Amino acid sequence: MLATTIASQPGRGHESEDSMVDFTTTTGDLELHDWHGSKLLAQPVLDALTRFTSEGIIDPAQILGVSENLDEESDTDIFCPRYGLDLAQAGNVVIVHTHKTRKAPPQFAAALVNGDTRADLNGLVKHTLQVSKVSFAPVVDAAAAAGMESGGMSPIGLPTEWPVLVDARILETPTLFIGSGIRPSKLVVNGALFAYLPGVRVIEGLGKPRG
Repeated sequence: MLATTIASQPGRGHESEDSMVDFTTTTGDLELHDWHGSKLLAQPVLDALTRFTSEGIIDPAQILGVSENLDEESDTDIFCPRYGLDLAQAGNVVIVHTHKTRKAPPQFAAALVNGDTRADLNGLVKHTLQVSKVSFAPVVDAAAAAGMESGGMSPIGLPTEWPVLVDARILETPTLFIGSGIRPSKLVVNGALFAYLPGVRVIEGLGKPRG
């Protein structure tokens, strides 16, 4: 994995919405903007972060900031090489439809894995949720239900009734780039915070090697 550092800029703390820090990789810098009140986050994501921090559910220090990117760079396989990041530093969320029985109406669920893996939908997701069928949710339906943009979906801020399954490796990723709810930015967090979020189930081996 690439060595990365996050260091505060002199004279630019977190006292205002315009504050930011430098995220440094071996190939250059990504500015991380303060997430508070940020227009770089979809409203459900911002609302969730505000609630989780104000209620003491997560440590604010685990929210590292928000980075900007071009709309066409939102895909993990484009974003990571562009900014010199290992695929494992990205968190990919998959929104699925689950069915208790083959003819039962679909219910939404989400699976979050590192970018160098794919979610085991028909194995661990199906078994954990005890359903008979798992399929990719229609992109338009998922985005509308979550209040987020397709290609920028975040595992934080999803409707509270959606189960969220998280690969255990995510918790061991200290600098994790995930969806912000919109395409032109990424929310950057310490993956350990997912151990404390309501509705999250941490699953060993949820992500299987890509191939």
